[in-house]
Amino acid sequence: MKLAGWAGVLGFMSAGIGSAGIGAFDGGALWQFPGTQSSPAEIASFVAEHRTAALVAMVLNALGVSLWLVFGAGVWLKLREGGESVLSGCFALGLTGFVTLIFAGFTPFFLLAYRGAAPDEARLLYDLTFGLLAMSGVPTALALCSYCALVWRTGRFPRWTAVLAAIGSATHLLLLASFVVKDGFFSLEGQVITVIPATLFFWILGTSVAMLRADR
Repeated sequence: MKLAGWAGVLGFMSAGIGSAGIGAFDGGALWQFPGTQSSPAEIASFVAEHRTAALVAMVLNALGVSLWLVFGAGVWLKLREGGESVLSGCFALGLTGFVTLIFAGFTPFFLLAYRGAAPDEARLLYDLTFGLLAMSGVPTALALCSYCALVWRTGRFPRWTAVLAAIGSATHLLLLASFVVKDGFFSLEGQVITVIPATLFFWILGTSVAMLRADR
């Protein structure tokens, strides 16, 4: 449990530095991604201007998400201490699913930053990035909802972590709105894609701390 707890904390830090830290180092511009209605030329120009910061941020994010797998394995082992159940299985499959989709979403953005694609290609790679990240909200909601229900019933983790999971589960379903809303906060490249995942980050951090405290 201690290994999984530290993996969660370090994963939170790595992804946090990759998102917030590199964004601040870049003068905040990296947070201001071109909106859903931006032209292909605007997207290509933005990525070319911030290529180095984007690549560093993506590497740190990828490392952080990799550590989430170790964290998730520890949580799953704890959840199934009283025997495997549908809920513990749904947690494991949901976590594996959302991590896979996040990695899949990172890949086109890596390629976009690495190759400096032409405007038409930039539009497609950009949409694939945010589309895959938005789709990861469904298995995330499944994993967190399963965790919440099992922990609330068994108390294998502090119940306040179940509250964090419930908030994260409910909010991540809102990411699906990205596929129907054309502009603004809930659009595909709107702020929803950065604000909503913060609930997952805080659940990971809170649960990691709970694991470390329980392992003393």
